[in-house]
Formats: sequence, C-alpha cells, structure tokens
Amino acid sequence: MLLQFKNLYRVLCLAVITQAASAGDSRVAGVRPSDCRPRDADSTCATAVAGAPVPVPAPIPLHPDGVVFDDSLGGVPSSGYAYWGYDFASALAGIASSFPDDMFVNRSPYPVTIALSFTIPTSHACGNNCLPGVQFEVDANWINVRPPLVIHGSIATASYQVRPGQGYGWAIGLWQSSNARLTVTLPPGVNATLDQVGLPLQPSIALEIPAIAAVCDCWDSSTAPCSLGNRYSNGLMGPWYKSNDFYIRAGAFNTCPPER
Repeated sequence: MLLQFKNLYRVLCLAVITQAASAGDSRVAGVRPSDCRPRDADSTCATAVAGAPVPVPAPIPLHPDGVVFDDSLGGVPSSGYAYWGYDFASALAGIASSFPDDMFVNRSPYPVTIALSFTIPTSHACGNNCLPGVQFEVDANWINVRPPLVIHGSIATASYQVRPGQGYGWAIGLWQSSNARLTVTLPPGVNATLDQVGLPLQPSIALEIPAIAAVCDCWDSSTAPCSLGNRYSNGLMGPWYKSNDFYIRAGAFNTCPPER
C-alpha cells in the first residue's frame, strides 16, 4: 500500500512538472509581454490591460496678449499708393465673394484690430511730408476711413477695428516713411487664425500670381475674353489712385464692346 502511494505521488509530481514546462513553452512561443500592451485584448490576453491613457488633441495655442501677427508687410512700393484686399476663402472655395471689390473678410466671431505702423524720419523737419498716407476701405459700399496717425517717437501707426463678418482693405503711400509693419490683434483670451480673420498666412511675403484669362459676360449678353489681372500672395492688388479711390491690377483687360 505504501509503495502504491509513493508511485502515485511520483506520477502526480511528474505530471505537474510536465504541465509547468509545457506552459513555459507556450509563453515563449505564443504570449510575450508585447502581446499584452495597454488596451490589447485578443487570444493571448483574456481582457484588455487597464490603465491606458486616452489621447487628447492638443489645444490650439491661445494668444495671451491678443497679438496674432506682428511683422513686416511685404510688397509696399517705395513711391505712390498701393492697395491690399482679397477674399481668400471665397477664392479657395471657387465661389464669388459677397463683396463686389477685392476685400479681406473677417470670418471669425471676434473683432480684430488691424494696425499699420511705419518708421518716420526724425533727423530733419518735413511736416506732413514725413508721414505715410493710410486709409481703409470697409463694407460692401467701400466706406473710406482715414484713421488719425498716432506718433510715438519715430513710429507712426494707423489702426482700424474690423467687425465680425466685415469686409476690409487698406491703401498705403510711404512718402518719406519706411519699414511698413502689420500688427493683427484680437481681444485677450480668444483665439483665431490669420485665415479666419481674412488675411494670408504670410503677410510678409508678396509673391506675384500671374493673371488668368477667362471669358466674361458682357452688358449686351455676349461673351468676350477678359482677365482680372495679376495679384500677390499677401493680398496686394496693385497701384491705388487716391484721387478717385480705385486700384488697377496689372494685366487686367476686358474685350467686351463699349456700352452705348
């Protein structure tokens, strides 16, 4: 009887050892630590491993001081006036702008302040001839706004606050001023991007975009070749004629017959 019990005990021990070895082989061949990473649940892991953090998208950085852009404005000619204004969003969507002339459009829900500043000479007396000429054109009916220049030392600044949904553009004549600078400011604590307020992503760079020929509808119901002309990547349109408040885009033409 004692011999039978010892034999039985020996058989059970061998079975346990064999089973353990078999389990060890299974872990080596099938289940590895990398198979049971957080949130995994397959044939090698009975349940998902708890504790995996759920990724949260990084928030768009706010602008604590409200300044979205503060750098040079590209394309300012050394003489004469030039005009800036273009509805980038409508052009990207391939639809006509709701504003009849070329204008930026503030499509953000916030007012945005556009400031244009310049370095003016202080080494000699030149009166108003030292100061730049600045005016804004706003709304669909092109309201002409000439804000007063604020002068601090050698810096002269003109600014205008654009409402949400408002169209706007500006004309600049340097005269004896230089270093035209654009500053775009939102109310503190809110956030919007340059394209949301209607401006290009790189106002400091003015790359020429050649004119594209098209076919226009004429006043007499006929059609004829035409083109709106060249423009620049930062919204610069071309020379501005202050005497009658209009601008001309280089390369623009229209071959419709003259109206009778």
